[in-house]
Parts: sequence; structure tokens; C-alpha cells
Amino acid sequence: MRRGPPTTMELCTAMNPAPASPATPSARLLLVGGSSGHLRKARASGAEVTWCQFPGEIRPEHSALAAEIIPVDYTDWTQLRPLVLKAQEQAAFAAAVSLTEPGLDPAARVNDLLGLAGTSYEVSHRFTDKWLMRRRLAETAAPGTPVVATALFTGRDSLKGFGAEHGYPVIVKPTSGTASFGVLKVDGADEADAACQQVSRLRASGHPLIGAYDVDRFIIEKFVEGPLYSAESFSFDGHHVVMAITEAITDQRNHVHVGHAIPGRMTAESEATVVEAVRGFLDAMGFRDGPAHTEFKLSPRGPVVIESQNRVGGALLSTMIEALYGTDPQALVFTWALRQVPAIADRPAGHGAATSWLIVAVPGHVREVRGLEEIRAMPSTLAVDLWVGPGDLVRSFDGQWDGLGHVATRAATTDEAIRLCQDTLSRLHIITEP
Repeated sequence: MRRGPPTTMELCTAMNPAPASPATPSARLLLVGGSSGHLRKARASGAEVTWCQFPGEIRPEHSALAAEIIPVDYTDWTQLRPLVLKAQEQAAFAAAVSLTEPGLDPAARVNDLLGLAGTSYEVSHRFTDKWLMRRRLAETAAPGTPVVATALFTGRDSLKGFGAEHGYPVIVKPTSGTASFGVLKVDGADEADAACQQVSRLRASGHPLIGAYDVDRFIIEKFVEGPLYSAESFSFDGHHVVMAITEAITDQRNHVHVGHAIPGRMTAESEATVVEAVRGFLDAMGFRDGPAHTEFKLSPRGPVVIESQNRVGGALLSTMIEALYGTDPQALVFTWALRQVPAIADRPAGHGAATSWLIVAVPGHVREVRGLEEIRAMPSTLAVDLWVGPGDLVRSFDGQWDGLGHVATRAATTDEAIRLCQDTLSRLHIITEP
């Protein structure tokens, strides 16, 4: 996403040849958006990488990681389409992928445009539009499958009418977006006016990290009771492998997932039910290839899908899955899209547990960071992903985007990993000033 006006360098296409793997000398990969880490993993596949990225996100060091960089607002199909067709004229793309939420639908449009084998726009958009996802599930639900009552939010009357029909509490949230941005819990009719005012504020929000998302449309859902988890899966030609089940620890003030623990604590019987439910959900969505991050609650009626994204989950989940199960889901996105690796039959046995925790600080400008090298040096630390340094702005903690990164630790059990991660994070001090 843009963080400033493009420079002259950023508006020029960088053409620096990246060496291709001898095993795939002609493979050409289109990567839509994402981070420098995504670009490095794409390049590690051995393919020749063309990277579509917002001009303000391109840095000089990226030119060494891609054969071609296309500066473009890739969320605007009228801009992206002609540039992709022009790039395709040089040599055919073998695959188009994205690991970032705003890039999922554009990559799917490219698949349709070029006749590539990846996920179509129709299927991808069922994930990126939560209203479409709910409608699809209602249409395809097997008898006995829990279905969540859902309606489009059109104002105060729609909210109060939904609450009167289905009971409170209810959830109001944008149909698109990520990181729990804009999720509101309404506990009774007396909170309806305040919720409507908050929706209006969100629609007019100047938050710097929502420019690539449409937060105009909202839906209303019946609140689902039960602990929250997510299933991290990878699909191989329609064969869905649940690679890990993650337990989410949520800040009840703003519904942000501050902690993620693998493996999630549940009985073997519940886990088997979850795996079956997730596979059924992905089948219902028409999803056949690649990663999915499916959030669900273990309700009294069984697993109930809350939402899902056709990408790898954030919060260092890929790092934790690789450490526990031996497979990096992000790297697998590229190698499977290029069919460089065979399908995985099932999740391998895990070894130990891991937890990541969101880093937060008092709002203001960062003056000093203390303890970073200490926690990086701890044997139990898997990774530290800190996004700020001296001079950077810390916003109020209203959503996951307002977090400052994550710390991930590893231990023998989930309980121990959670305790250890919180203890590790307590050693990191981000000093801010107004």
C-alpha cells in the first residue's frame, strides 16, 4: 500500500535479470503485491519473477530480487490489465499468485485473462467478499450444517430489525478487509445508534492502511458463541490438507487477535470434526489450489466458519508451521503453483508448540527500542518481526494494523509456548513520546 508519492526511480520498470533454477529455466511467475519476504521466496523458487507493486512500496534493493518490476496500483484492474498483457508478450507466465489480501482478486483476474490454472476470480471473490461467502454457504450447506444468519447492513433500521429477528449480540463488519478492521459487536438494541455512528466514521476513516480495501459495504451477522481458532490449510488439485490448527487469543475490546498458538488446544475428537468441516467448506467455496486461512469457532453446534482468506495467515504463522511441521506454506505457494513439488498427502506429525504475540506500545513517536537484541538471542525465539523504529508513529490500538509486529517463540507444549511468548514480549520496551 502507498506510503508516499512515487519517485522517478519507482515509476520506471526495473529490468535486472534474476538467475533461474536449472530445473525450471523457462518458468515465469507473476507476483501481485506483497512484501519483500514474499518476493524473496518467489525468487527462491527459481522462476523468473515479475512483480506488480504499488509505486510507493518499491525500494532500490527490490531490483535485485525480480527480473521485472511493474509499478502500478494493482487493485485497479483498468491499470493492471494492459500492463500484464504487455508483459505477457515478452514470454508467457506459468502462474500468477499473491500472498497479500488486496492482491488476491487481481491475481485471480490475471488467471482468467491468461487462462492460467490458478484460482479464478469468481472463486477468489467468494473469499474476499464476506457477503458472497455467507450467501455461498447458505446455498450449498448440507443438512445439519450450522448456518450463520446474515444480512446486508443498510442503516439503523436494518440493524435493529436483524436484532429483533435473530436476537443479540450481533456482529457488524465490512464485507472486505482484513486484520479485524471495523468489526463491531452490538450487544443490544440500545447500542444500535452508536454502532451506526461508528460505521459512518469507519466509512470516512483516514486510516493509512485501508486504502486498498472497500469499507463502504457492511454486513450483520448473528454472533457465534465459542472459542476462536483458525485452520491453516493447503489444497492440491482439490485435496485439502489442514496443515495446522491455530488457537486465537482475542482482545475483547476491539476483537483483534493478539495471540496465535499452534497447535490449538482441543480434543482429538474436536480436531477431527474441524478437519472435516474445513474440507467441506473449501469444497463448497469451489477452492482447489493453494493456501487458506479459515477462522472458525467451536460452537455448541460444532465448528462454525466465521470467515476465510485464500492466502497464508499472518502473525508469523508460516514461520511457526515450518518450525513445527517442516513445511513453509508461503514457499509452497510458489513451488506448487509452478508444479515443482508433489502434492502433500496429509499433515506430518508436529514437534512441539509455538506462539506469536502482537507487539503494541503507547501512542506517539518512537524514541527508543530496548531489549530487541536480547529477545532475538533467546534460544526459544523463533522470529521477531518489528515494523517500527525511532521516529516512527505509533497509532492508538484500534485494530490489528495498529500493532507494531510480532514475536514468536517455541516450546514443548502450547501452554508453555503462550507463557514463554508473553514473558519474552515483556522484555521488549518501545519508548514513545507525544
